[in-house]
Amino acid sequence: MQALSSHHQAIVHGFMELIPHNRDIGLTVLEFGENAVLAQLPFREDFLGDLEQRLWHTSVALSVMDSTCALAVYGGLGQYEPIATLDLRVDHLRPAVADQPLYVTASCYRLTPHIAFARGYTYQDDPDRPTSACTATFMRTGRPDADHPVDI
Repeated sequence: MQALSSHHQAIVHGFMELIPHNRDIGLTVLEFGENAVLAQLPFREDFLGDLEQRLWHTSVALSVMDSTCALAVYGGLGQYEPIATLDLRVDHLRPAVADQPLYVTASCYRLTPHIAFARGYTYQDDPDRPTSACTATFMRTGRPDADHPVDI
């Protein structure tokens, strides 16, 4: 993966504007390549699902994995095109602990005229010890979105 080119910055900007939830929760894209993304989500107390043990709620990982896999698909497409999540399988491998950011990486590994395939994982301090892993499929419309003609 590489640092964000101006083209990839435009994709990320459009993605954040079209899906404000990502911006609102503090998701930051650190690296973005043609088919791959590395993002970071800073810890927030309201992300806790287990207050006693101070563990992240698993739905937070699910949400950012869906978004980051979609962004990897846009990188593969080279432009914004409406897509919809058809399937998202997440395996929660170990708990994510409080007071540490959550990193999420995703890659688009296959594009067809109608379907895009991606995979990703989350981790905290060590990419070799993921907290969750996912596979995702997205439906493509097969055309850029006329309502959002951003060249991304």
